[in-house]
Amino acid sequence: MSAEDQNLEWLNGLIKAVAVEQARSMVQHFIMRDLVIQIAQAQPDPDSYVAAMFERVSTLVDQCELAGKPDVEAEMRWYAEQFFTQAGNSASRR
Repeated sequence: MSAEDQNLEWLNGLIKAVAVEQARSMVQHFIMRDLVIQIAQAQPDPDSYVAAMFERVSTLVDQCELAGKPDVEAEMRWYAEQFFTQAGNSASRR
C-alpha cells in the first residue's frame, strides 16, 4: 500500500470517527433537551428552573479545563445559551 493510500485510509477513518461522534452528540442533545423540558414542566415555575440550571451549567463551563481556550469557551457558552433558550421556550409551551 502506498503512502498516499495509507493517508487516504487514515483520513477516511478520521471522517468516519467524527461522523460517529457527531451522531452520538446529537442523540445525547435530544435526550438531555427532553429531560430538561420534562423536569422543568414538573416545576411550579419552569422558567426559573431552566434559568437556574443554565446558571449552574455556566459555572461548570467557567471551571472546566477548556475554559482557558477562548474559541472553545465561546462555542461552549453559545451552545449552552442556545440549548437552555430552546428548552425554556419548549417547557413554557405546555
